[in-house]
Amino acid sequence: MLYPFVLEPILAPKPWGGDRLAAYGKAVAAGDRIGESWEIADLDLDADGTVPFGKSRVSNGPMAGETLRGLMTEHGTELLGYTPTTTPFPLLIKLLDAREPLSVQVHPTADYVAHHPDTHMKTESWYVVEAEPDAFIYKGFKPGTTSADVARTAGTSEIVDYLQAVPVSAGDVHHLPAGTVHALGAGVLVAEVQTPSDTTFRLYDWTAEHGRTDRRLQIPEALACLNYAPPAEVARPAPGQAPLLLETDHYWLREHRRDSGPWRSDPRRCAKILMVLTGAITVGGVAAEKGTTVLVPASSPAEIHVYSAATVLEIGIVA
Repeated sequence: MLYPFVLEPILAPKPWGGDRLAAYGKAVAAGDRIGESWEIADLDLDADGTVPFGKSRVSNGPMAGETLRGLMTEHGTELLGYTPTTTPFPLLIKLLDAREPLSVQVHPTADYVAHHPDTHMKTESWYVVEAEPDAFIYKGFKPGTTSADVARTAGTSEIVDYLQAVPVSAGDVHHLPAGTVHALGAGVLVAEVQTPSDTTFRLYDWTAEHGRTDRRLQIPEALACLNYAPPAEVARPAPGQAPLLLETDHYWLREHRRDSGPWRSDPRRCAKILMVLTGAITVGGVAAEKGTTVLVPASSPAEIHVYSAATVLEIGIVA
């Protein structure tokens, strides 16, 4: 029988990154610019990727050293709860630390991918773990913005005038379907749940404002993907036990806030991911403290015990 897996984080330096992931157990030194910790990943990397290896490895138990791709190949049904027809693993899970704003960007839509098979569709959601006072994100365009406005200002700071700046607080959930223009603002740390793709098309990268080295922009590709419809509303936890924050065609999110004692995860028979954001838990006998992400196979018992007041983001994979 499979057991709950803790996977080795893969750290990605970014010009906008910081050192706050050290507080979440990552090997980050003071002054580092680590923007991303890939908690669960199973990607064949793009040529310009910023991590050396895109496939997570198990760090605990008798299968330590095994790649997530190997688990998928050998134990797909036990792991996912349904028979996988393809790899990679259905989700990419990250922690992001934005010391400075991310590039203004968009990810490929299914329609774009259908005509450009070398790209990968990417829908994602952000759960806000930390936010400094007055922090915000950019999400979607202001009403009335046209494709001509964006084409004229792409690659310049003027494009920011057309973006919606949305204030954020810890616990907020922002859903970003493929085609949504977006950027994390400075001072925000999020858990990012997304479909398995690292394809990003940049429209602007704040090089003048923050003294960054130029990175390649992908303006024609981005313009072909943009959706000008109003963005999804922010989701916030509602009163009650383990509220369902979000459900998409690819994944769902629940937030658990518990002081102590046992509880069981969502009853649906699928692979689940537990991101421990505060406190400490055990799941199936596996200990997980703040900053640990646990992959719970569909075939594994999912009773969780809280032994230090915890906030846990539970992510389920939709078949």
